[in-house]
Amino acid sequence: MSERRFACTACGLCCNGLVPLTVREAVDMADRFPLAMMITPVKPGTRGQSVLEKIGASVILPPKKRMQLLVSPVSFVPPSMPCPQLTPDNLCGIHATKPIRCRTMPFYAYKDEEFQADLLQPRGGWLCDISDAAPVVYRNQHIVDREDFDIERSELMDQGQAIRRYVDLLLKHSPVMTARVAKAAGTTPMGRVVASFVSYLRYDRNLDLSAFARAQQPVLQDWLERTGGSAKAAEFSNYYREASAELQRYL
Repeated sequence: MSERRFACTACGLCCNGLVPLTVREAVDMADRFPLAMMITPVKPGTRGQSVLEKIGASVILPPKKRMQLLVSPVSFVPPSMPCPQLTPDNLCGIHATKPIRCRTMPFYAYKDEEFQADLLQPRGGWLCDISDAAPVVYRNQHIVDREDFDIERSELMDQGQAIRRYVDLLLKHSPVMTARVAKAAGTTPMGRVVASFVSYLRYDRNLDLSAFARAQQPVLQDWLERTGGSAKAAEFSNYYREASAELQRYL
């Protein structure tokens, strides 16, 4: 019997950088997180990624190359900076309502369940407990306490059709974005493409874009101030500036 142990020690070290969100969470938390859409190419048949057929998008990129895309809203925070909801004592300030991605950790619903073992090895410097004193969380390639994992997977599958429609329309109407995704797919390792979250919301006729802009624009401005002048965060500050300007038309 194969077993893996793991326990969180609340060190807060995994609470840095971007966090994937569901579309529902991103809309609901527009006043908390600087939002973006992250598009990551994945070669079809990649080990542990068969679930992308249900939660991601499959596209043909120049020159006639089929590629799977992992597409997710994210809290777009530089990797060197903590989550805006992390308190000074390294605890979550919104623990009761924190994103499902955080509740599912260390497991990853964007990856096949039988390929989760490598996620239980802490990154360098992290203080996760994987000793014999920690509880068994993974047995014979199955997650033991799977409630949060199943909730996250279900939400990702529920939004899959809308994500695929978004990708189809985005690449159809934006040759620039198509070129950027194709370029990311041609690098080793593959790159990623960042699009504004509004580029997704434009295709949702049920959403009040004005209300979203009023909630999100101050957050983007705040993060622009936090990262302005930092060469390491230039990609992020440029994004905040451009996304904030884009939202002005809806205010």
